[in-house]
Amino acid sequence: MTSVPLSDFRLDLAGMSKAVSPDTKIVFVNNPNNPTGTVVSGPDLIGFLRDIPKDIIVVLDEAYIEFVSDATVAQGLELLAEHPYLVVLRTFSKLYGLAGLRVGYGFASKEVVDFINRVRQPFNANSLAQIGATASLEDQAFLSKSLKVVKEGLDYLYRSLEGIGLEYVPSQTNFFLVKVPGGGKKIYNMMLKEGVIVRSMDSYGLPDYIRITVGLPDENKRFIRTLEKVLEC
Repeated sequence: MTSVPLSDFRLDLAGMSKAVSPDTKIVFVNNPNNPTGTVVSGPDLIGFLRDIPKDIIVVLDEAYIEFVSDATVAQGLELLAEHPYLVVLRTFSKLYGLAGLRVGYGFASKEVVDFINRVRQPFNANSLAQIGATASLEDQAFLSKSLKVVKEGLDYLYRSLEGIGLEYVPSQTNFFLVKVPGGGKKIYNMMLKEGVIVRSMDSYGLPDYIRITVGLPDENKRFIRTLEKVLEC
C-alpha cells in the first residue's frame, strides 16, 4: 500500500496521481477527509479522475458528505456516468445516527457491482439495520435538526477557540482539528481526568493536534470550560 501525505491538511491529488504505478489497482479518496474535515472540489476530483489510468478503481469515501455546506465540493453521484470504475461509499453511521447498526451503501456501475456481489458475504447487512436505515431516510426532521446543531456548534466552538487564542482547521464535517500547546497527547490525558474525551492525533502524524466532535450546546460549553482549565495548569 502506498500512502501520500496531506498538503496543508488536504488531500494531495497531484501527489496521489504521481504515485500511481503499473501495480496500482485501487485508489482511495476520502471526501470529506478524516481526521482533517477538509474537502476536495468538484473540478479537482474531475481532473484527478482524468489524469489516472481508466482501468483503476477509485473508491470515494463520502461518509461525511451530508454535513458539507460548500456547494463546490465534489459529489460522487454526479461523476459515475463519466467514470465507470468509480465506487462511491456512504453510511448511515454519521448524520443519520445509526453507528451501532453498522449499515451503509454504495454506488457503482453494473459491471463493478457484479464483481462485488461475487465476493461479498451473503448476510452483510442484518434485517434490523436495513429497517432502521430505511426509516431514517424518511426522518427529514431529525436530519435538519442534526445539521442545525452541528452548524451552531461549529460556530460556537470556532469563536470560543479564537477567544482562547488557539488555531484550528476549518471543517466541512461535524469534527475538526485543534492545535494545542504541549501536544495532543498531554491535553488528551489532562481532559480525560476531567471527564471530557477528545482524540489525540499522534497516530496520524499530527502530535500537536486534538480532534473534537461537535456535541450538544451544554457539551460544547463543557469542553471549552475544561480546555481553558487544563491550559491554565
